[in-house]
Amino acid sequence: MRRSRMLTLGLSLSAVLSTAASAQTTVTFWDFFGGGDGARMKTIVDTFNASQKDIVVNRTTQTWGNPFYTKVHTAVVAGQTPDLMTYHLSSIPSALTRGDLRPYSPADLALAGLKISDFQSNLVGTLASDAKNIGNTNIYAIPLDTHTFVVYYNKDLLKKAGLIGANGMMVPVKSIAEMTNALQTIKSKTGVVPISLSSNQDPASVWRLWYTLFLQEGGTMVKGGKLYLGDLDTKGKAALDVIADWYKQGLITKNVTYPAGVALFSAGRTAMMFNGNWEVPTMVDAKAKGSLKFDYGIMSFPALYGGNASTWADSHELAIPNNTKTPISPDKLKAVMTFVGYVEKQGGMTWAGGGHIPAYLPTQTSAAFKALQPNVEYSVQSGKDARIEPNVSPFGVGGPVYDAVGNYFSPVLLGQLTSEQGISKFKVAMTNFNK
Repeated sequence: MRRSRMLTLGLSLSAVLSTAASAQTTVTFWDFFGGGDGARMKTIVDTFNASQKDIVVNRTTQTWGNPFYTKVHTAVVAGQTPDLMTYHLSSIPSALTRGDLRPYSPADLALAGLKISDFQSNLVGTLASDAKNIGNTNIYAIPLDTHTFVVYYNKDLLKKAGLIGANGMMVPVKSIAEMTNALQTIKSKTGVVPISLSSNQDPASVWRLWYTLFLQEGGTMVKGGKLYLGDLDTKGKAALDVIADWYKQGLITKNVTYPAGVALFSAGRTAMMFNGNWEVPTMVDAKAKGSLKFDYGIMSFPALYGGNASTWADSHELAIPNNTKTPISPDKLKAVMTFVGYVEKQGGMTWAGGGHIPAYLPTQTSAAFKALQPNVEYSVQSGKDARIEPNVSPFGVGGPVYDAVGNYFSPVLLGQLTSEQGISKFKVAMTNFNK
C-alpha cells in the first residue's frame, strides 16, 4: 500500500514537472551576428534566459547579408519563421515589398515597456514612412543601434609620419587634398600602405566609402521618396575618382579580403583602417590579450568637403516575421516583447560594448555610455554625422546595390573601366533594379 502511494506521488510529481516544463514559452531568435557582435548578443541572451522562469530564447546565427534575407523570405512564404529576428534598417524597403515584416503596434511596444519616443527619431521615423502606412503609428522594426563608418589609426605609425598632435590624436584633415597629402606622407615615411580597406574584394566596403564621399559632396540618391540618379555623373563620379586615385597611388590595400584587411591593420601593417565601428571589439579584445603591439585611436570619418561630415550609416533592428500562415500567438508575442524590452534596457550597455551607438535614448544619454572607452573617441560626433542609407529599393545590406558596386566600381579601381564607364553602368543597373 505504501509502495503504491509512493508510486502515485512520484507520478503526480512527474506530471507537475511536465506541466511546468510545457508551460515555458520558447522564443526562436535568428540573428546574423558574428565576431564581437555575436559574443555580445550571446551574453545578452544567456543573461536573459538566466533571469526568466517562463521564457527561454533559442538563438541561431545565420549567414550575414543576402543569404539571411533570402532565408527569411523563404521562411515567410513557407509559414515556418522564427519568432524574432535581427534586421538592417536599410533592408526594410525591400522587406516591405516582399511582405516579410509584421508591424509593431503601440500596444505591442507597451508589452516591452517601450514607446516610439524612447528611440533615436531618425531610426524610427524612417520605418513608418512607406506610402501604405503614412499617418499610422505602427513601425516595422525596433531600432537597436546606429553603426557607422569610422577611422581606426595606428598612433605609433602616424607619430612617425608627424601626424599625431599634442593631444595624442590624429592631426585633423579637412579636405580631399589634405587627406591625400597625409596618406602620401604616411607611405613615404613609414613604408606601409596607409589605408586598410577591402577595396576590390568587398563591395560593401567600397560602397560605404564611396557613399560617404558622395554624401559629403552634397549628393543624394533619393528625391520625393524615389530613386534619384541625377547626382551620379558629377558628384558620384568625383567620389569614385578619389578612391581610384588613392588605389592607383598604392594608398589603399589591394586584393585584400575583409578579414585580411582587419588582420593587416591589427598586425600594424597598415597605418589606418576605414571600417565600421563594429570592429571596436576586435581592437579592445586584442589590446586586452596583449596581441596588439601598438597604441591606437578611433575617430569619426573626417569632413573632407567644406565641413560636411555626413557619413554612411545603418541600424541593426529587431523585427517579427510576417507569418500569415501561422500568426504569432498572444502568449508568444508577450514573450517576444519581454525579450525585446530586456535587450534594449538591460542589454544596452553590453551591446554598446560592440562599438555601436545605442538607439534606445536612456542608454545613449546615460553616464555609463558617455564614459565608455574607446567609444567616447567617436560616438558623439559619429552619431551626429550618421546618414542612413537611401530608404528605397534597391539599397540595403546584401541588396542589388552591392552587386552593382562590385560589378562596376571595382573594375574602375582595377583600371578595367574608366570612372565614366563605371558610373554609367552603375546607373543602368540601379534603374533596372528599381523597375
